[in-house]
Amino acid sequence: MLTVETAERMVGVLGTLNRALRSSSHRWELAVGMRGSDLTLLRRLQRHGEQRVSDLADAQCVTASVISRQITTLEQDGLVERRADPTDARVGLIRLSDLGRARLEQVTRRSVGVVQSALADWDDTETERVADLISQLAERLVHERERVLDRHLTTDTDAATAVAAFPDRTTDRNPTS
Repeated sequence: MLTVETAERMVGVLGTLNRALRSSSHRWELAVGMRGSDLTLLRRLQRHGEQRVSDLADAQCVTASVISRQITTLEQDGLVERRADPTDARVGLIRLSDLGRARLEQVTRRSVGVVQSALADWDDTETERVADLISQLAERLVHERERVLDRHLTTDTDAATAVAAFPDRTTDRNPTS
């Protein structure tokens, strides 16, 4: 059984990892010339092929209007192509363009190079084990958070009060920073 102390250590380690990734993400985006959300969308198209706008929105956990704006920008940059679904002309299908594929491969090579450099003294077996554990951890955390949120939001009448007790920091930003 996982002790409270070990769980607290894990929360701390995950916080440190999260800060490390976030602190360099803006600089990385500038270096590769693409936003992380754009790379995520391009990777999804690379892995799963042509998709509907609605499916991409669901996968990114955003609304169709948000993903449509993102796709429009990527389309203007020549990274994706849009066409009407032959079975339903009202539906747009999005696919990775040749330029998008080449750009994604270039960015991926850079990302892989960073990881290889950072983990140069780890062997493949050790690295695979860590990758498997991180993947399992991510899946379990998502599942558990959804379970807890579902339970609290559907059964806890004080949930709205509890949420309201925490200020919304997304609108509390200093416009000069």
